[in-house]
Amino acid sequence: MCGIAGIAGKDLNKQWIFTMAESLKHRGPDDEGYLLVNTDKKIFEERGGRDSKIPLKCIEESVNFDVDLVLGHRRLSILDPTPAGHQPMKYEKDRVVWIVYNGEIYNYLEIKEELKRKGYEFKTDSDTEVVLAAYLEWGFDCVKKFNGMWAFVIYDPENNILFGSRDRFGIKPLYYTRGRNFFVFASEIKAILALPFIKRTVNESVLYDYLIFGVLEHTNETFFSGIYKLLPSHSFVYYIKKNELKIFKHYRLKYCSELSKFSEKEFKEYRDNVKSRIFRAIELRLRSDVPVGTCLSGGIDSSSIAVVINSILKRKKVPQIGKKQKVFTAYYSGEPMDESKYAEKVVESIGAEWYRVAPTAEDLLKDLLDLVYYQEEPFISTSMYSQYRVMRLAKENGIKVLLDGQGGDELFAGYKIFYGAYFLDLLKNLKIWTLMKELRNLRNSPVDLKDLITQVSRIIFAKVIPSALKWTIVRRMYPEMKYINKDFLSKFKYRDYTREITSTSLNEICYQWFTKHNLQQLLRYEDRNSMAHSIEARVPFSDDTELIEYVFMIPGTYKIHRGWSKFILREALSDLLPAEIKKRTDKVGFETPEKIWLSKMSDEIKKLINYKNPYIDTEKLVADYDTLVANLPNRGLNALWRLINTILWMKVFNVKPPQ
Repeated sequence: MCGIAGIAGKDLNKQWIFTMAESLKHRGPDDEGYLLVNTDKKIFEERGGRDSKIPLKCIEESVNFDVDLVLGHRRLSILDPTPAGHQPMKYEKDRVVWIVYNGEIYNYLEIKEELKRKGYEFKTDSDTEVVLAAYLEWGFDCVKKFNGMWAFVIYDPENNILFGSRDRFGIKPLYYTRGRNFFVFASEIKAILALPFIKRTVNESVLYDYLIFGVLEHTNETFFSGIYKLLPSHSFVYYIKKNELKIFKHYRLKYCSELSKFSEKEFKEYRDNVKSRIFRAIELRLRSDVPVGTCLSGGIDSSSIAVVINSILKRKKVPQIGKKQKVFTAYYSGEPMDESKYAEKVVESIGAEWYRVAPTAEDLLKDLLDLVYYQEEPFISTSMYSQYRVMRLAKENGIKVLLDGQGGDELFAGYKIFYGAYFLDLLKNLKIWTLMKELRNLRNSPVDLKDLITQVSRIIFAKVIPSALKWTIVRRMYPEMKYINKDFLSKFKYRDYTREITSTSLNEICYQWFTKHNLQQLLRYEDRNSMAHSIEARVPFSDDTELIEYVFMIPGTYKIHRGWSKFILREALSDLLPAEIKKRTDKVGFETPEKIWLSKMSDEIKKLINYKNPYIDTEKLVADYDTLVANLPNRGLNALWRLINTILWMKVFNVKPPQ
């Protein structure tokens, strides 16, 4: 896992690429490298690496030709950690191509064998070299071969282009900006902000969607005006001389819209195929030349990964794991969101080494500004801090790779609102008998009748209520709106993305939450929290193409059944999961004791946010802060956090409103 950056344009200061890469050092502390190019004369100068004889900070003085393209790389060495895996990497067969790459192609060994049969030779044991050879063989379609996570940019001198691509489901990030005479890309926004000609301006429409609706990652725009993300499943071609950028979609996920009758025969086939695909996905993601551990919250997703790894260890040695699997948990003793008793059952079942951390309000306060900096865009709640501390715990114990269960809820139907979609699906398809049976089995689900009505109402509200009326209702229902600048509140009042993220079909809402907003924001949190501690996070439920495509073609009837959420997952691993995990009916997720924390941090938070902000009445917010924390429900606390986070984000990154 790594950090990549590059600039194409006229009159480049060669030192800029060093500054960009330095801001990504946390993503790749093991190595660094640079490529400086004059694309007219095809002059290449490579710098960096462990054997570099010229100090990197002397790039400007020591390179004696003009450049119009610079590439930078910070490396976290996972596969082939020897100097052979250094980047930028080149591959030559008839012509030369270069790459800066962030990610892991888990099926690289299989692709490598296919390429060898076609006459390609390899000098390293890295997947990076395989990506380059695949590009030479299949061109832009090379990404169709890959199973994994990636964000890379290839420089093709013969065609004088940059070819960039991002993985199908958005695990690895890639940002860009462009002007009349330049094009810039990087793994994180902070690397782009390191350039002196980039303005730090608020993207007000994105900020509005966050503050009012709590919506994130639903567009290619970022919170920084003029800086964009390459969307998942997309690639780009940048024509260097023309300063022309073309973006295209390289993959589309299909899903089954049918609501078929439950069949025991078909169920057994689905169950067995899901199990084999889960094993295959996880086994592929154990490929590593450095130690591998597992996140374990105690929920069914992370528990599933832990028990499958344990089953793999019983039949073969996995040196990067060792004799015992190392699992990492955040816990909150005595708090309702604490899942450690479930994690303990898994640990007892598989005999793992268990590492735990119990974050406190004092810890969060100490790390708060760092957390805002590493996330680099606002986030929904303090729950991000649990994951942040788990990643730190893994690093402190010598782990470089962590498997995590992110994506399981979206893939297998684990959220409460999915029940609303499923019951509406049954109703509109006149499956009355099935609907009645499911109502009688709500005791097995994370929702009761009141919850179900709430979730159905949420969907109807999003799909039916006109946008203008919706905006009025939201403004009146949520008292925290009174702290937002009135002119700003009225500026985008008809913007409404809620229709796009709800559905009356179970598989469709799973698809929306998987490919659009919800999983995208969780993957952003995961990437930043892990890379802040130089950890590579691997998420088989979010990026294994074979597993994901298969599950999305299973009718929704098999995902919620007899009241159980994630029914197909529970049954597929029923012989491995402890009974306490398989039969869990509650839904927690990465949560923190937010109300207690915000109360304990009251004085310090008020000091941090007590300065003039163009979007939020900080004076009034500070005056009312203690009353808000004491009286707001959890949903209201999230809205309060969004106000706080906006103020801190603008402060940390020195972001200004547009002129």
